[in-house]
Order: sequence, then C-alpha cells, then structure tokens
Amino acid sequence: MQQIALAYAPSRHRAALTALWDYDVALGRIVATTTEPMIGQMRLTWWYDRMIGLDAGEAPAEPVIAALHDVVRLYDVTGAMLAGLVEGWEALLEPMPFGDDALRAFAAKRGDGLFDLSARILGSDVSVGTGAGWALIDFAMHCSDRMTRARALALFEPVRINGPRPLRILARIAKAKSSQSTDQIMMPVSRWTMLRSVLS
Repeated sequence: MQQIALAYAPSRHRAALTALWDYDVALGRIVATTTEPMIGQMRLTWWYDRMIGLDAGEAPAEPVIAALHDVVRLYDVTGAMLAGLVEGWEALLEPMPFGDDALRAFAAKRGDGLFDLSARILGSDVSVGTGAGWALIDFAMHCSDRMTRARALALFEPVRINGPRPLRILARIAKAKSSQSTDQIMMPVSRWTMLRSVLS
C-alpha cells in the first residue's frame, strides 16, 4: 500500500518518503525471512545501530541508509526516531501465533512511528492510533497464520482519520478492509475501495 501514499505525496517530498518506506520494507523483509529469532535480532540490531549512527553524521554506502541520511539532514527527523521502527518489527520475531501484546507493540512502534515520521516529512501531524490501525490491517493482509490474522483484526480500533492526504488514504483503506473476514482480509484491495479512499 505504500505506493499509494507515495503517489499522492507532493513531488518535493517524494524522495524522502520513498527512503522512509523503503526502510520499513527492508525491516519487514528481515522478519519475514527469519527462521531463527536470534539471527533476526542480530540483523535488526545492525539496522538499529545504523539509524543511531545517522545522528552522529555517519552515512554508510548502503543505499537505503544513504537516502535516510538526507532525510535526517533535511527534515525534522532523527536517527533515533527511525530506530524506533526496528523496535516495532522486533515484536514479530518469535514464531506465530502472536499474542495481543506483541501485535500491540508492533502496531504502536511500527505503525504510529511510520505515520508520525511520514507526517513530519510532509510538514504536518497525525493522530496517535491512525498508524497503529493501519499497521494491524497491513499485517493481517500479509499474515499466513489464520489465528494471528484474527487477533490483528480484533485489535483494530477505528480512530478519527486526519493528517496529510497520503496517510488519510492509507487509513481509509485500512478501515474499509477491517470489516472483512479473517480469510477475505488477504484479498487485494478492490478498485472500489481504492477509489472511495482516494476521493473521500
């Protein structure tokens, strides 16, 4: 769904948003491909340390991190803030099914964190809980474990949708998908849902 956010972002902020969301994708890929929690923890810790290093002016050659260096330099964003996303993904390192505490931690650290950072780049703000709800639905759409999908759906709580347009669109899509069943949630977003979310 991140491509939707990028498509409706002002062009002057698109490179920064792309860097941020590419970073989130990189963290998610680590969790999705990790079979040993300790190995996954080590890989996430590497990213965490690189984010903290951005505040000290370090700019590794790794493309995603190099792009984030520019985000820290040009926007109201710090490496420590970016490191917070790692903490969200860490909650999913243990084998499924996940409990409510793990899902709540993931939603708050990853979802609200990602939305807050995106809003900062766009020169705005967004209500707490908007990103968390989106993260739960985004997770449920890609989760292979039926019990965990059901828990993620049950934890979704509608909130007042505000903030910059790209984030409002994502939040509306998540709200629409939240009414689907545990099995339906894995279906792609329909064109009708997409259109309504963009035009609302």
